[in-house]
Amino acid sequence: MNKFLGIVAVLLLLMSTLCCKPDQSPTDEVYARFNADLDTLIAENEIFLAAVRAKESLPELQKRFLKMRLLYKKTEAFAEYFSPTTVKQVNGAPLDEIEDEENAVFEPGGFQVIEELIYTDEPVDQEELVRHVRKTQVNIKRIQSLWKDIQITDSHVFDALRLELFRLITLGISGFDTPGSGNALAESRTVLNSFHSYINAYREVIPDFSKLDEQVQLADEFIAETKSFNDFDRAVFITKHINPLSQALHNAQKKASIPFIDDQRLLRGDAATLFEKNAFDQEALVSNPDFRSTPDRIALGQKLFYEGRISGNGKTNCGSCHQPALAYTDGLKTSRGFERGNVKRNAPTITYAGLQQAMFYDLRSPSLEDQAADVIHNKEEMHGSVERVAEWIRSDAEYSRLFKKAYPDSDSIQPVYLQNAIAAFVRSLSPFSSPFDRYMRGDAKALTDNQVAGFNLFMGKARCGTCHFMPLFNGTIPPDYQRTESEVLGVTTRADWKRPVLDPDQGRGTHNRFPQWRHSFKTSTVRNISKTAPYMHNGAFGTLQEVMEFYNEGGGAGLGLAVDNQTLSAGKLNLSQKEIQLVVDFMESLADQ
Repeated sequence: MNKFLGIVAVLLLLMSTLCCKPDQSPTDEVYARFNADLDTLIAENEIFLAAVRAKESLPELQKRFLKMRLLYKKTEAFAEYFSPTTVKQVNGAPLDEIEDEENAVFEPGGFQVIEELIYTDEPVDQEELVRHVRKTQVNIKRIQSLWKDIQITDSHVFDALRLELFRLITLGISGFDTPGSGNALAESRTVLNSFHSYINAYREVIPDFSKLDEQVQLADEFIAETKSFNDFDRAVFITKHINPLSQALHNAQKKASIPFIDDQRLLRGDAATLFEKNAFDQEALVSNPDFRSTPDRIALGQKLFYEGRISGNGKTNCGSCHQPALAYTDGLKTSRGFERGNVKRNAPTITYAGLQQAMFYDLRSPSLEDQAADVIHNKEEMHGSVERVAEWIRSDAEYSRLFKKAYPDSDSIQPVYLQNAIAAFVRSLSPFSSPFDRYMRGDAKALTDNQVAGFNLFMGKARCGTCHFMPLFNGTIPPDYQRTESEVLGVTTRADWKRPVLDPDQGRGTHNRFPQWRHSFKTSTVRNISKTAPYMHNGAFGTLQEVMEFYNEGGGAGLGLAVDNQTLSAGKLNLSQKEIQLVVDFMESLADQ
């Protein structure tokens, strides 16, 4: 009897405690859960460090490392969202981080560096491994320290979770941050489970929460049924699971009257999926809001684009090297120069150029406006003058009329407006109207079976998607698309794999003397690539078959050239000729209609 009364007393005390506990808001629950997840990750990192110091076997270290990585993936959505700078030292690419303005180089750190150290055929560098594990721990603790002072809102939570879904389908399932372990699918399941645990804080706020709950479960089950990384059907996973899930998240946010984040990013804060027609804001990178595009500015820019008088000889114009029928390229190995001979680089497509953070193959120009002035003034290209263009426009009745319509509040015709008009026209060249786009928006017949298979290879075994980031397929890094990368590929002078010769062009190293940037070039978009032959910065490869063969060999370093700073893996892809053709078939589906 006394025992029974004791149990009742305990139950009454527990009920009293629960009843007196103040209701937790969803953001309070998210805040506490993230902090707890960080605690678990920190504790596991300590266990891993002890195992490293104890010199446990490599298989055991790898097993412990994978567990630690999964715990990191539970925290990734909010760690990336609120502490992006610190996260670079926790899970950044294993490459030196270069701050050009500070003239500084920072060594890489974190899980991807640790992964390289323990997934190797070479003896483990014990001292280096200990150093990087300790460094990682310091930075994880820093994320937790920063978290204590962060005030989160419902809008932040939904935005972070939305971006994590986009990170999953652009980076996660491509194996971007798991090149050694190959554990991408297990980590993708952890991301989904983490998404579920965090969104569960809103179970009483979101109408029809059970539908969102079911969508997460179906996506997780789809991954669980996959045999291997190379077998994973990414096309079905995105179109049948993640797109509906991110759309459901978007609808839930609207129904719950939670505002969308509007912070002028390339990717709009209210984009439900990555593949909507207007998911990207073409004007986000315009530094001055007074210079945002209008139909009249685009019209003026288009007329200037084909105007010979902007050049020194009165004949050359932007359209000379950027022709619409060739997706705004010229079909030449390297473009014709202003007078005689050719310039040293191939003319890249300017479609989707407004959706990257810097211009030219060497990324030397920060905006399209600056690029327009650079080309016009370049003695090898146009040998003109923006100031001189402004002078003759003032005396040209037709151009003066168009200018007044485009810039009605301007008192005079200044060169900066003309640069902006040309830039506005270029920004308009991002239609997202390819068969691939239609497929991702729900038209299952827009791609052939071969093109779907090619997409799965592109994002998987062929590893194209780890540099050409979907859906822009250029080097602008998802999911926030705030930085554009360049890569060192070791491009050869011609498609000769038996007697390769490294192209001498220094790329970014021409203007920035960091050794890491020797032979480094912008990762151009592969949208419309079927129309833009020949390929690479020097036009060395005449067909997409040759491009794929080059990558299949591991780039210049894979061909045996001395490219010690190559960022492309020198390992062979081991793609068959059939697989190469399937990837080419897919790339052809990226042509705008």
